[in-house]
Amino acid sequence: MDTSPSDPADLLNTVKEFAETHILPRRQELIVAKEFPADLWQAFAQSGLAGLSIPEQYGGRGASYQVLSTAANYLNLYGGVPGATMTFLAHWQLIKLHIVEQADHSLKQELLPLLANGEATLSVAISEPKAGAHPKHLKTTADRVGNDYILNGEKAFLTNGPLARYFIVLAITAEHNSRRSFSAILVDASTAGLTRTDGVKIDFLHPCPHGGILLQNCKVPLSNLIGAEGDAFLRTSLRMRAIEDAVGAASHIGALKRLLDDIIKDIPENLADEVGQITSQFLALDVVARELALRADQASEDMDFLLHLQLGFRQQMMACGAIMDTLVQEIDLSDRPEIALLHRDITKSHSIAQSAHAARLTKFGRSKLTAPEINR
Repeated sequence: MDTSPSDPADLLNTVKEFAETHILPRRQELIVAKEFPADLWQAFAQSGLAGLSIPEQYGGRGASYQVLSTAANYLNLYGGVPGATMTFLAHWQLIKLHIVEQADHSLKQELLPLLANGEATLSVAISEPKAGAHPKHLKTTADRVGNDYILNGEKAFLTNGPLARYFIVLAITAEHNSRRSFSAILVDASTAGLTRTDGVKIDFLHPCPHGGILLQNCKVPLSNLIGAEGDAFLRTSLRMRAIEDAVGAASHIGALKRLLDDIIKDIPENLADEVGQITSQFLALDVVARELALRADQASEDMDFLLHLQLGFRQQMMACGAIMDTLVQEIDLSDRPEIALLHRDITKSHSIAQSAHAARLTKFGRSKLTAPEINR
């Protein structure tokens, strides 16, 4: 595995070659696969891309969020399987967010070399069955007993859960007057009392795997704490969502561009206006996606601007999706199922966390309505 320092152009060229060599030729297979192919992960590890977001001193390539954003765009643009992109992007982002940026030195030394060479990956366990990720409804606990945490609870809808060797579990570590404090705790998948479950299954974005875990008196050392005890909901959950959405923005553009490339020769002349609209939208969206990734690299604890900019990006992306729907409806894709499924994945992706985004928009709107006129 090559881990020598590379400039961003070299890294992105490697991503493009990987997508063209290992994803695009297998689109029909991958976009319906129920499990993530072991040989695709092995190719990912051997390419050196598993360590893309890991500092060079730990065997990685030290990529910024801006490079990760463009890499995800390339995977979709040149590979055409958003589910595969989701798996790889989650690996990159979760490592950078939680281990590189928040873990202590000893955990970094232990984990990052394994993650860099593809021997292991992570999954962040926040959501719970019938509760989602809302803090009022989460029940998983981590009680201090001597020098250990004892974890109990169940987590679901874990991206890359079936692949993960390690889970970062969001758990209640204190509760005072009904006010809960959450902490992020690393749990090895081999820990006694941890059982993998099917979790919540989804019917799109294959082959990205999702699963769950059941925690029954799982004992892990206090040293497995990620970050400070008690502040993980804002730091681990809300910040993660903001950064993930910002960095992942370019991947959505890549998927739409791939779909347009797939059908462009079949679009009738009378839809030239729609093609012009969506192509010009791409130019604007590219600019916003680059700004989102830049802001992710510069992000402070205040996520408001990043969240607001991402909301604007999402509105424009959904408008592009509506135009794409018009174009796809005019084309017979019965003999090209991988393209029809790409369109399905794009459409379904736009519906993820729709209620949460709607709530953010309403909150943002109310803040503007009540703000002093000079600040509007």
